[in-house]
Amino acid sequence: MKAGLLLAAAVALLVVSAPAAAADRVVERGIVQSIDPTALVLRALDGTDIAVRLGPGTRFRLNGVAATSADIRPGLVAEVVTVGSGPAVVVRAFGDVERAAVRGVLLRIAPRGLLVRRVSGRPVRIAVNARTTVWRGGRRLGLRVLRPGMQIDVFRAAAGVARVIVIRAAGA
Repeated sequence: MKAGLLLAAAVALLVVSAPAAAADRVVERGIVQSIDPTALVLRALDGTDIAVRLGPGTRFRLNGVAATSADIRPGLVAEVVTVGSGPAVVVRAFGDVERAAVRGVLLRIAPRGLLVRRVSGRPVRIAVNARTTVWRGGRRLGLRVLRPGMQIDVFRAAAGVARVIVIRAAGA
């Protein structure tokens, strides 16, 4: 009997508290106008600009894939979820995104990735997979032709995996 009353009280409490939590949740949608580490500005369909605070716990997704704030660019369509007056919980952005090429010198080749020294001098690790293609002089080649010291341009897919690697001619 006591267990039944306890269960009924718990269910009633959940039913009463669930709408309150949902009422605090706010979803804003629009076109990204700007983004920095602390805020994202969206232009809503009615033309108003909406500034949303970002915090260290804000998660980012781009076309359904985990991303960083640096991946979110002006012009993308976005949906931002906040709870109460706190910073955004999640930013979901969508759109056609072409990642900038990574240009540099190939330092190391491993079965699942490359280590490339960018022109700026900073190294970057780039994953490769079975769909990664290599091009040199207009010919499609395999990953096996890559050697340390080659000058390359790497074009990545939205998930960050190398999609196309172009071997540049020496001095290019």
